[in-house]
Amino acid sequence: MTTVAVPTTATSTPTEAPVRAVIPPAARTGLLFRIFKFARSWLVLGLAVVLWQVVVEVFDIPPYILPAPTEMIASFADNPGLFLEGLWATTLMSLGGFGVAIVVGVVLAVLMARSALFEELVYPFLNIIRVMPTVAIAPLLIIWFGRNALPIIICSFLIAVFPILVDVAHGLTSVDEDLVSVMKLANASELSILLQVRIPNALPYLFSSFRVAAPGAVVGALLGEYIGSREGLGYLITVYSAQLNTAAVFVLALLSCLVGIVFFNVCVWLERVCVPWKTVVR
Repeated sequence: MTTVAVPTTATSTPTEAPVRAVIPPAARTGLLFRIFKFARSWLVLGLAVVLWQVVVEVFDIPPYILPAPTEMIASFADNPGLFLEGLWATTLMSLGGFGVAIVVGVVLAVLMARSALFEELVYPFLNIIRVMPTVAIAPLLIIWFGRNALPIIICSFLIAVFPILVDVAHGLTSVDEDLVSVMKLANASELSILLQVRIPNALPYLFSSFRVAAPGAVVGALLGEYIGSREGLGYLITVYSAQLNTAAVFVLALLSCLVGIVFFNVCVWLERVCVPWKTVVR
């Protein structure tokens, strides 16, 4: 910590100590520190896996209750193709539901932001969709549309659309009123105000909603596969659960987490690229 003496004024008494300004130390940006900062989360995860293995072996926990990490690795190695096919199917269904949620959510948000009557008419139905459990809707979707990709995409869409809709509508309406007034004084059309003021203001809200909606889309896809599908991670979970193959179920759960984590981090990266003016204060 470095201190710099600040000279006192002429009216100061001789006995007064000089005022010292505190200059914070320079941020640690060395290579080793950056490597440690990047790897510390993985170190904690590795220690947790080692502890898991030790606990299972010391207490002799049956595999059908809590399998050891080595048993999970062996289960994946027995049939990696099946697991990877399920991973790919779930990823596609999640992407489909998330993409539809983006389009529908943004369009409805624009309409709600521009028309109070439309918002008043649509919002009750949106609230019904929001509070209705997807697990209750999924069997109906399977009855209506059959055992194919459509019910899974709809389940993924239903969970992902609401955060996008609410956040984008809030971003479109929380603009600077003075800026809108200046645009109107310049005879700008509503389309120009939307494109030049409202949409740029709503972009941070849009990408923030992606952080919630993207993992939700994965959850919706897994739910649809779990209830009525013949492929995907959710379907494989039902198969291996019926066989009491707990190690395989753990592998499928970890692969599901992997899909959600990848979706989340891609959204974070897109936010940094597309909204560089957004600041975060800690």
